[in-house]
Amino acid sequence: MKILVVVSQTQDTEAKIKVSSSGDSVDTSGMKWIMNPYDEFAVEEAIQTKEKHGGEVVIVSMGPARVVETIRQALAMGADSAIHITDDSFTDVDSFAVAKVIANEIKKSGEFDLIFTGMKIIDEESGQVGVQIAEELGIPHVSLVSKVVEIDPAARKAVCQKEIDGGHMVVEVQLPCLITCPDAMNEPRYASLPGIMKAKKKPLKEVMVADLGLEEIGLTADSLGKAGARVKTVEIKVPEIQRKLKIIKGQDEPMVKGAEVEKAAEELVKLLREEAKVI
Repeated sequence: MKILVVVSQTQDTEAKIKVSSSGDSVDTSGMKWIMNPYDEFAVEEAIQTKEKHGGEVVIVSMGPARVVETIRQALAMGADSAIHITDDSFTDVDSFAVAKVIANEIKKSGEFDLIFTGMKIIDEESGQVGVQIAEELGIPHVSLVSKVVEIDPAARKAVCQKEIDGGHMVVEVQLPCLITCPDAMNEPRYASLPGIMKAKKKPLKEVMVADLGLEEIGLTADSLGKAGARVKTVEIKVPEIQRKLKIIKGQDEPMVKGAEVEKAAEELVKLLREEAKVI
């Protein structure tokens, strides 16, 4: 089986977010970058599938030069090779253009059986790239899969389970297909030292903007930057957190009497309803 995993790089979840001087983007100077956490589950699921059915796992990623670090992490986990679509202008590409470019490169890479992606990228929380890639490729997709019940390469089908309100749904889909992975799917492995050393020697193909053939997929050079994005960020604001402490006093005795407890409880409920507005 040929299994593809679309991975992305995002800001560290513990990073302190600062708004840029323009007010419409995040200041990334000095920012630490990590693999998008949901993509780790996608990589793990792809590797487990390879271990069960054989084949190869190919990482596909799009972004500036720093994304190579994230790609190497996926290779160290057990993927076999990678494709990096790279240019410094890719920092402002919207999901529509990302999906078109990645889908076009997947078409060029030949036949495949499965594509795994994380259910969303934590920076903008859009959750659109995976399903848009599937639409561009003309293949079925199943979102938020909590468990891949069965994959039958001979019958060219996959059976997936996804959680819904009050239960779960079982979906059977023909291969090739795309599956998006939530955090409840598996437990991603850590990259071992031998895996890290091997990752340095695994094939990593770089694709530049000049190689994309943008006109063939209905894009222009502007489509890969802020000017041509279909989704535009007008303004970003960091919420201001105001902390207040209010103490509801009872009697100073070790055991507060019943009447005092009732009065204190009434005051607490009033504050939660009228000031905190949580009930």
